[in-house]
Amino acid sequence: MISFLKTLTNYIEKILVFLLSSIFVITFILVFLRYVFNQSITGANEIVTIMFIYTTAFGSALSIGKREHISINMVINKLKPDNLKKIRYVQYILIFSLHAMLLLFCLEWINTAGGYLMPATGLPRIVAIGSIPFGCILSLMYCLKHLINPVSNN
Repeated sequence: MISFLKTLTNYIEKILVFLLSSIFVITFILVFLRYVFNQSITGANEIVTIMFIYTTAFGSALSIGKREHISINMVINKLKPDNLKKIRYVQYILIFSLHAMLLLFCLEWINTAGGYLMPATGLPRIVAIGSIPFGCILSLMYCLKHLINPVSNN
């Protein structure tokens, strides 16, 4: 599982670089077109928004995988190594629980709202909100990795 997640992490990093680069390029083109030619590309704002949503979902999962998720370490760093391991274990159980519940609730929401079409592109909303279960599943896998093998760094 650990080698699979290392490979997956490499792919996710490449996807994130692609998405962020694309967001920058498309936004630059849109600004240029708007202020120079007073024109725009229909649906480009929605595409940028969708790419940003996926970047956020994949990036948050990746931060869990690399142990870079948001945490307050002021007190935790002063603990003895035994207690620090226990606290880290509880952290990942809580993060796992949060993402498991989010996954369950978002599936019902997707079932309700996923079929509606986005106004500019005409794509179904599931294209955008489908990022939530992807991010949750990745986060759950990374949490499991840290719970099973708490000493690995990646």
